[in-house]
Amino acid sequence: MTSVAQFIAARLPVWDVDRVFGVPGGTVDPLVTALAGDASTPEFVQARHEESAALMACAHGKLTGRTGCCLAGSGPGALRLLGGLYDAALDRCPVLAVVGDEPVPAGVSDRRRAVPASQLFAHVSEYSERVTDPALVATALDRALRAAVSGRGVATLVVPRAVLDAEVPAGLRGDQQPTASPLYLSPPVRPSDRDVRRVANLLNGAERVAVVVGPDAAGAAGQIREAAELLGAGLARTPLGRDVLPDDLPQVTGVAAAGYGSAPAAALVRDCDTLLLVGAHDFDTVLLPDTGPRHVISLDADRGACPVDDTVPSAVRLTGHVATALDTLLPLLRRQTDRRWLDGVEQAVREWHAQGRTKARRFYGMAVSPRSVVAELSARLPDRTVVVTDSGTALDWWTRHLRLRDGMRAALSRHLGTPGAAVPYALAARLAFPDRPVVALIGDGALQAGGMNELITVRRHLERLAELPPTLFCVLNNEDLSRLTWERRTAAGDPRIPATGEVPAVSYTDYAGLLGLPAIRCERPGEVAPVWQEALAGRGPKLLEFLVDGDTPPDWAEPAEHRDTVEPVLGSGGTGAWRRRIATTVSDLFGSA
Repeated sequence: MTSVAQFIAARLPVWDVDRVFGVPGGTVDPLVTALAGDASTPEFVQARHEESAALMACAHGKLTGRTGCCLAGSGPGALRLLGGLYDAALDRCPVLAVVGDEPVPAGVSDRRRAVPASQLFAHVSEYSERVTDPALVATALDRALRAAVSGRGVATLVVPRAVLDAEVPAGLRGDQQPTASPLYLSPPVRPSDRDVRRVANLLNGAERVAVVVGPDAAGAAGQIREAAELLGAGLARTPLGRDVLPDDLPQVTGVAAAGYGSAPAAALVRDCDTLLLVGAHDFDTVLLPDTGPRHVISLDADRGACPVDDTVPSAVRLTGHVATALDTLLPLLRRQTDRRWLDGVEQAVREWHAQGRTKARRFYGMAVSPRSVVAELSARLPDRTVVVTDSGTALDWWTRHLRLRDGMRAALSRHLGTPGAAVPYALAARLAFPDRPVVALIGDGALQAGGMNELITVRRHLERLAELPPTLFCVLNNEDLSRLTWERRTAAGDPRIPATGEVPAVSYTDYAGLLGLPAIRCERPGEVAPVWQEALAGRGPKLLEFLVDGDTPPDWAEPAEHRDTVEPVLGSGGTGAWRRRIATTVSDLFGSA
């Protein structure tokens, strides 16, 4: 006798789902029990909050390339799951959500007693279905998983408790290969020769090429480097593509993003004459100036991932498997002999890094500079480290002062910018990569938004994690929602407004000790480097609390005399020297806010 819950638990590994994050509840307990049955089923990881479970599933999908999976019960559990699922949907990460359900008791007419799960998840999902017949569970589950993988988003199955308890028809086994018809067709693996030739002609005729790579370019780093070398192109990464190319390449200008991107990357996009976007579905089109570039070429695995639309008149779309398309394109590219554009880009990058080192040594008071915290970490990162960041100014320092090498990984909640995502992300990374060090950068406001609860989950797994490489939770404590504060101060010159920016004072070191987690508190600038040295040399989870200066502004909020100012001479392919000041300004990168 096999129940529907047991069938689902056995079917998930067929789709390469090896871990399920969730919160138990009466309507999903049969599935939780089935997942705990034996080693052949996915591991069940209990979170403290349903949103955190969905964030863990999203991070698991982003970092492993496999489908993330989460579950929650009906009612409040289903409602709380949504925040994390929108993170997956907006960042195009495949996640399956299994949601419990229960009928409204007979004679109850108050519609507030029931949360309409099917309608609730329809907007966030590529595919959503309520399963009411045990005989249809195999087809529904296969379709949902295929939709999540092919549609690069969320698929939801709403399964009532009665169905989970019911028996599947005789002869139906969870470990059988899926037979359901796909809901989506796979994109073409190889783009048409005509489209490739058109793109090659545009690139060969360009004088100032910029290449921005995103997460879908993972696995094609070698082809991207070769194309950039031939074209004399500058390189940038989107936030989700931060780890596709290392920061030590001389033509990598940093992260291209509105609000927290690098000055050289913004200038690269602004002043190129041809922009090639490679697997960059999260590219910020607001970075495109009204007067250029002449051509925008987008290479994407599927047309739905293209970041540019018909409002960009110069856009050319190339659809196909990214590495295969580049392999087809490379033989058609000619080497750019005039290297002045590339020389200028590399000069700008050198000066920008030098300015970053200077800023990391600048202190606005006696407190620790948050810039120095991330700069000292960057200088000591072990090979193959995974670094995740939360929203807030932690994201600014992650962008500005963290330099990733080949083999390192990075992750963040990109479009939604969910506060408190870093702790769930870090735990998912730790479980997915038991042989890698993991570091999470977290502001105190983000930690209070939900991360503190999930430190309890870390404590629950302490015995398991204690002998693994370090899992470090770096808390930047300035008792302020500093990014929001700097937005207001920059926009209107207002001082801090305690009612809107103040974060209650908490000793996170004491809190970690209360949970039984090792912790270190750093209050002096001279202690930053030794703290990182000790923490990175250890094993297991540890919380590092840095009391940082809240008056250290991000690049976009700095006084004019301290902003990035790199003045390269970039060749324009024989039409004269191009000279422009590269400056991170609110109008360039942050909008009018």
